[in-house]
Amino acid sequence: MRTRGNKQGSVYYRSDRKRWVAQIVIGWKLPNKEGGCLIPIKKTIGGFKLKKEALAALNRLLNGEEQEDNKQSLDDIFQSWKKSYQSRVEPKTLKGYEQAYNYFADLKYRRIQTITAAELQSCMDKCPKGKRTHQLMKVVAGLIWGYAFDLGKVKKDITTNLYIGKHETKPREPLSPEDIQKIKEAIGKIRYADYIYCLCYLGFRPGEFLEIKKDQVVCETIQKEQVYYIVEGKKTAAGINRKVIVPKQILSIILERLSIEGTEYLFPFYYFKRGTTELKEFRKMTVNYFDESVFKPIKERLDITGNKVPYSARHSYADKLKHADGDVRDKAALIGHSDYSFTRQQYQSSPLEDLKTVTDSIV
Repeated sequence: MRTRGNKQGSVYYRSDRKRWVAQIVIGWKLPNKEGGCLIPIKKTIGGFKLKKEALAALNRLLNGEEQEDNKQSLDDIFQSWKKSYQSRVEPKTLKGYEQAYNYFADLKYRRIQTITAAELQSCMDKCPKGKRTHQLMKVVAGLIWGYAFDLGKVKKDITTNLYIGKHETKPREPLSPEDIQKIKEAIGKIRYADYIYCLCYLGFRPGEFLEIKKDQVVCETIQKEQVYYIVEGKKTAAGINRKVIVPKQILSIILERLSIEGTEYLFPFYYFKRGTTELKEFRKMTVNYFDESVFKPIKERLDITGNKVPYSARHSYADKLKHADGDVRDKAALIGHSDYSFTRQQYQSSPLEDLKTVTDSIV
């Protein structure tokens, strides 16, 4: 095995990151005040795909040409960008950027100056997700390179011509009445079947649905009758403080969920002790878990066919509203969309009585 002489530095391969590293010793220090064997002070740069690239970097280190600032990896830049950018956007938006960035994992520990547009494109081409994720990948790459350019870390933005690709758009199918009946019959037999059933009668987007807290459920007396509704207070394109009446079909489920102790969420994740059925605690359920570990397995188990996803429950709710009694503006208020096909008017003006008229007639 060939070795380099003293003071000539070293080049080695990091199997955990699958990259080559160049390293030199720039000094020595004592381990503590009491003395002991001297410890080398090393200067390292890494993230090289080829050994010859690391050897070239080693020569630059030895000649004092390699600047400290130029050793920052893609992940270093991303974390710095995220810290400076997070106050400008909603947490949900930033989370979307983070998820898209994770598909560049093969390049995370590469020095940003060594990354090429072709390598970024390769990561995008390998991403198995749909058009929206590819769009976010291009956006986040552009934000990172723009930030790096402003800091003087890169000479140009190489993300301009990244290709999102052609994606076949498959229409989302609503859950049919037969599908919803299957889900209803599975309640009490399959865990979380009641979640999907409630989603079909509330019309929330999956992310909104899983964020509902118990204190968002309000009860008012209207014409001597108790009416329960959920206040969705997040600001959207359509407005804020959307009120969704709890229909009679799911009222008993909602009341039962309100009585469950140990969680602030109406639809939490049940966390069991590993390998047992002993409930350890409740946690917030993520959209990804709901999709991959709740909806898909239940869909398969109940033999629900077609291109149906959690968002299909919202389409089912929209179909129910189309055939319900009431004014189109009240229906738009319930679905929570300013550009909803029923109307383009904002939904803040609908009284609860009018909303109840609609929900009382859905089937």
